[in-house]
Amino acid sequence: MKLGEIRNYIKRREDSSLADVATHFDISQEAAKLAIEYWIKKGKVSAQGAACGSSCGGCGSATESYQWVSDEHTIRWI
Repeated sequence: MKLGEIRNYIKRREDSSLADVATHFDISQEAAKLAIEYWIKKGKVSAQGAACGSSCGGCGSATESYQWVSDEHTIRWI
């Protein structure tokens, strides 16, 4: 598993949970979390809160989803 592969996976999907990333790459959730946190610190991935749509946080089964931050505002000089 490379950070670039995780970047591409999250970028291709609408949103990805920690379990999605871990399962897809056959890695532990801890390893997936470290990779996702790398991209969050770079400002390329954002956490989207509880996947159930509730903000109560009481059930314990809600998971965060992660989305790629759009590259639309990147300026490229030709």
